[in-house]
Amino acid sequence: MTRACSYCDRTLQLLLRTFFDIIRLRKGPEQVPDSPVVLLFAVGLFAVAMLVSGALIQPESNDSVFLSIAVSVSGYGLYWIVLSATGFTHRLVPTVSSIMACGSLLTILMVVAFLALNPLLGSNSAAIIAWLILIWSVPVKGHIIARAIEQHWYVGIAIALTIFIMQRVAYETLVATTAG
Repeated sequence: MTRACSYCDRTLQLLLRTFFDIIRLRKGPEQVPDSPVVLLFAVGLFAVAMLVSGALIQPESNDSVFLSIAVSVSGYGLYWIVLSATGFTHRLVPTVSSIMACGSLLTILMVVAFLALNPLLGSNSAAIIAWLILIWSVPVKGHIIARAIEQHWYVGIAIALTIFIMQRVAYETLVATTAG
C-alpha cells in the first residue's frame, strides 16, 4: 500500500513539476501524457482555482464566477478549433491539459500573491503584481499552443492574445448584460 502511495506521490510531483516548467517556458505540452487522468487532474486544478479566486477575490457576486467558468471553457473550445484547423487534433488532451493546469496554477499564484502582498504594499500595488501574473498566462498559453501546432512562438502568442482578448470582451459583455 505505501509503495503504491509513494508511486502516486512521485507521479503527481513530476506532473506538477512539468506544469511549472511549462509556466517557465522550459517544457511544452509534448511532455504531458496524453491521458484522461491528466485531463481530469487539470480539471480538478481548474475547479480549485475557480473556487479560490471566487471565494477570496470576487466575493461580491457568484454570477461572475460562473461567467468566468463559461468564458474559460469557451477559450478551451477556441484552442480546440486552432488545433483542428492546423491538423493537430490528436494533441488535444495534452494541450488542453497543459493550458488548463498552467492557467489554474497561475490563477492560484495570482490570488496568493494578491492576498500576501496586499497588507504589505497596499491594494493597488498588490493588484498590479497579481495582474502581471495573470498577463504571464498569455505567453505561457502562446508557448503551449505554438509547440502543439509546431509553429513559431510568436504565432502562439498571437493566438493566445487573440483568445485572451476575446475572453475578456465576452466576460465584460456578459457581466454588463447580467448586471443591467
